[in-house]
Amino acid sequence: MKAFNFIGAYSPAYKNSRPTFLGLLLIAVFALFIASCKKDTIIPQVTSTPLLSASASTIVLSRDTKDQQAVTLKWSAATVKGMQGSITYFLQWDLKGSNFANATNIKLGRDTLTKSYTQEALNDLFGTLPFAAATPVELRIVIATSDGSVTPFNSNTIGLTVTTYNKVIPPPYSALWMVGDATPKGWDISNATPMVQDGTDPYLFTYIGLLTAGEFKIATVKDFGGAFYRPLTNHPDLSVTTAQVSSGDPDNKWQIAAAKAGNYKVTLNLHNSSISIVSTDPPKAPFSQLWLLGDASPGGWSLDAVTPLTVDASDSFIFTWTGPLIAGDFKIATAKDFNAPFYRPTTNAPDLSATAVQLNAGDPDNKWHITTASTYKITLNLRTNTISIVNTIITTPPYTALWIIGDASPGGWSLDAATPMVKSVTDPFVFTWTGPLVAGEFKIGTAKDFGAKFYRPVSDHPALSATTVQLSSGDPDNKWVVTASTAGNYKITLNMKDLSVAIVKQ
Repeated sequence: MKAFNFIGAYSPAYKNSRPTFLGLLLIAVFALFIASCKKDTIIPQVTSTPLLSASASTIVLSRDTKDQQAVTLKWSAATVKGMQGSITYFLQWDLKGSNFANATNIKLGRDTLTKSYTQEALNDLFGTLPFAAATPVELRIVIATSDGSVTPFNSNTIGLTVTTYNKVIPPPYSALWMVGDATPKGWDISNATPMVQDGTDPYLFTYIGLLTAGEFKIATVKDFGGAFYRPLTNHPDLSVTTAQVSSGDPDNKWQIAAAKAGNYKVTLNLHNSSISIVSTDPPKAPFSQLWLLGDASPGGWSLDAVTPLTVDASDSFIFTWTGPLIAGDFKIATAKDFNAPFYRPTTNAPDLSATAVQLNAGDPDNKWHITTASTYKITLNLRTNTISIVNTIITTPPYTALWIIGDASPGGWSLDAATPMVKSVTDPFVFTWTGPLVAGEFKIGTAKDFGAKFYRPVSDHPALSATTVQLSSGDPDNKWVVTASTAGNYKITLNMKDLSVAIVKQ
């Protein structure tokens, strides 16, 4: 064979063909490189799936042994050929036969091949299972790669039968009964009045209903020889919250006085052995009858001729009287007995514009003093211990202008924007206003001055149907209230002569 001539290959005769030769050479080399790369490409594939096992198959969990080991799970390593990332293991469990349709997934981590659970930890893991019931479940390991090169895949499935426990320690009693002559069933313990166990906190027991004058305690069993929840002392005040559970003596009981009989909510808390006994009835006025007594009143100082006040139909704490008073003194009796308590002023013979009242028997025997005989309207509020004494026989109205003020009114609480009322053309004592009231409060001002007197209700936030008003400054700063549900257009009519108001929704 004739030898290759390297010199001739680079002679002038090859000069023009050199670029073509070099280009072809580069293309050939690139093609060989591409072919080599294609030959070396590896598609990731699962080459080994884990084999899962458990140290126990039937597991009964208990609060008493919550720190002991319950089970250890082990699995072999998964391998994925051609994977560029890492492997993460997950534990998946569901009820047996559910095909993991509602599975719970727990991340176990990377490069871990075992997981141990204490009884408490396993109880938490299976927290949705019914308590104290052997329940079959299925478990498997799920494997995922960080680069997503393969679809997540599973180990074999194993079965466990697990009995869980309630982490909340159950109360010492699941039923309680009220027994005693204050309760609806009296002392018949076989038919004692049951309390209701709370649906969310089983340590709370409640009774809502009537309690009459008498005693009661709370039974843990329908047997007088059993334990009872009782007060620490016999017949404590109903505001005392401490209770104890005991049998035998001392046989302490709660007592409902005759004056306090009514509807109650009784709540016993077994967490801390405390009790709440709360009346659910509206507050009761301390007196249902009152009388004017004194030489200024129609009956004078005679107990047999005392002048009765009238209980307000909408508020049993409010008493009114309208009639003639002559020059002299008076006080307000709670009974037809000079030794009983009387409602009196806080100082003797105060100005009739003073509103403070006190209740006492004996001295100081303060009284109101009338200097000008006339017809008066007296309004006594037992809730606030205040009184209004107004001379109703006047020929000249005390005010020629009135304003509605408050966030329920169009002008709000701004004195500059206070809403004026309109004086009647036929009766200068009567003022009216018609317009919108929104949710909020209001009162009626006699001047654009918060230090001036206001016409107000005799109790705070009365029903809008209440008709009695008082004229006062300072406290108590009673107001009418409009709620979101009662907001709307109203007509308000105020009569300064008889101290009455009509608030009527249009």
